[in-house]
Amino acid sequence: MICIGVPFGFDPTAFVPVATGRDYTLPSHLTHLAAFRDDFTVISGLSHPNTGGGGHKAEAVMLTGAPYPDYSHNLKNTISVDQAFAARFRGETRYESFVLTTQGQSLSVTANGVSIPAIGQPSAVFKKLFLAATPAEIDVEMRRIDEGRSMLDFVSDRAKSLNRRMSNADRQRVEEYFESVRDVERQLQMTREWVNRPKPKAIGNEPRDIGDNQQQKAKFQLMIDMIHLALVTDSTRAVSLMTFGMHHDLSHHGKEPKKLAACRQVEVELMQAFGDLLGKLKGAKEGGTSLLDSTMVMMTSNLRDGNTHWTSNLPAILAGGGFRHGQHLAFNRPYLDEVKQELGATDGKKVNPEKKIPLMGKDQQPLCNLYTSMLRKSGVEIERFSTATGPLEGLA
Repeated sequence: MICIGVPFGFDPTAFVPVATGRDYTLPSHLTHLAAFRDDFTVISGLSHPNTGGGGHKAEAVMLTGAPYPDYSHNLKNTISVDQAFAARFRGETRYESFVLTTQGQSLSVTANGVSIPAIGQPSAVFKKLFLAATPAEIDVEMRRIDEGRSMLDFVSDRAKSLNRRMSNADRQRVEEYFESVRDVERQLQMTREWVNRPKPKAIGNEPRDIGDNQQQKAKFQLMIDMIHLALVTDSTRAVSLMTFGMHHDLSHHGKEPKKLAACRQVEVELMQAFGDLLGKLKGAKEGGTSLLDSTMVMMTSNLRDGNTHWTSNLPAILAGGGFRHGQHLAFNRPYLDEVKQELGATDGKKVNPEKKIPLMGKDQQPLCNLYTSMLRKSGVEIERFSTATGPLEGLA
């Protein structure tokens, strides 16, 4: 599973097809993915319920769907979909997951609601994949693991002594804490088992990191290379990547022609890089099929587009993973009418930019319905994930 997050969404008129089903015309952004038309599904009309009426703070719940109705209050986050998936394959790969970024923010969240720090340097990913540890480094890693286990034993003993003096409600909270402790213990044991196993032989050379944050496409493509290597070597099966977050000013274009054109060009570069990822995965063979067929690649955002800041009608595209693709699934027909009007494809009337499309209204489905379908496809036994109402309709 690869989950890619972009913080400013996409121009809806360039991303969202105006026709539904399989017989749709690729909008301008998706023409850059034309070679993979039958390998992806574009989905519109998805949102996270009970998420604030607009703002960048919704990035924190992009992959979790946790309620965040009022950004002035502290967020109690929940596990992200990539981490729920990663737990399914715990111990089968050297790394349970890779949490990556090209611009600082992390998408991944633990079961306790804690943000997982992201790796921002492709060279660091390469070293984790291929560079063998020295004996001294192995000793340090073993000590770290043993110290972690000792600390867990100490905490567990303290919690047990407190448990006898607690109310039933507090005991339930402590039991939830114990389950988290047991989960960490299992992770430490599996880490110990991998320490002395040899890493795969290096493929290619260590990449040179790019310090210029304005080179978003180049930074994204370097991470794509590392993701490809991680999956080809089966070093991990779960990856999250936050990317393309340095065009904030352009995303607030206010329909100013020059800024709008520049923002669209940035989005085009993102789509081209995304297409490069699909090409790499489709070109890699695994067990008589392509790596793309066995890998779910999902890209979405916390905003419809940066100009409106709306957290409704979020853009989403899912590729690979054994789904039956080649379609546009739409769950908010009035939204498509808005896009058509923006394109001048109906009666020529333009949309009032102040008109608010309802947040998670009756015409939309939770984005977590998509996450539920992805988890079920991977074998995770789950009724629904986070704020989902069930699996996503029409995705087979």
